[in-house]
Amino acid sequence: MGFQSYEVLPGVHHILDPLGGVYMTLVIGASRAVLMDAGYGTQDVGAFIRSLTDLPLTVILSHGHHDHALGAMWFEQCCMDAEDLPVFLEYTGKRERERVIVRAGMKSAQAQTYREAVIKAPLPLAYSPIDLGGVTVQPMKAPGHTPGSAALLIPEREVLLLGDCWNPQTWVFFKEALPVETYAASFRRLIALPFTHALAPHQGEMIEKTFLMRYADGLNEKGFATAKPFSVPGHEDVPTLAYEPAPGALLVFRA
Repeated sequence: MGFQSYEVLPGVHHILDPLGGVYMTLVIGASRAVLMDAGYGTQDVGAFIRSLTDLPLTVILSHGHHDHALGAMWFEQCCMDAEDLPVFLEYTGKRERERVIVRAGMKSAQAQTYREAVIKAPLPLAYSPIDLGGVTVQPMKAPGHTPGSAALLIPEREVLLLGDCWNPQTWVFFKEALPVETYAASFRRLIALPFTHALAPHQGEMIEKTFLMRYADGLNEKGFATAKPFSVPGHEDVPTLAYEPAPGALLVFRA
């Protein structure tokens, strides 16, 4: 399977990675473009993006986890919040590359190329507006899932790109994750931004702000106290709790 692109709003393309399960988002203006995240990198995401636009491109990683960052190997440079550099270095290293090689069923030559691909350390993300020509991208700090997690607001499209700050199952239990209370405060700040819909990297459909507001309301001490033990496949060694701050949206955090 190759990349699958869906233009969910004018100039906003939500792109499914060939391995499935994770999306990246391309925002195209009149003079520039921004790509949020780069997927697993098992296929040439740079060439695919160039099939959609030949404008000057800025690649922003929402955080340093492998399913968002390994595809940066196909670009000359990317940027990311500097606080996530340790996360990036760990999750783009040998361990995660070998797991992806197995999952993708790579042949020996492709696997070796993937192992040896160089990814430059991301430049520090500047939290200032990026003018794409008629469209603005405003990076926003959103610590919680990781220390340097970021979201992107596109005011002209009234859409917020959430990164892993929210997904149908939101994870705040990795060793690099911040306390769930920190995550909750960060998420509530995002919800105060001016937007009507949002995009998440592990869901294809747009999410209405009204739903995310209900989710934010459920991020409180009473909700945390109702959380029950929950086992995450592949992470059974980590003691975790889970509950639904809003119906159908599960929050999993460290016990």
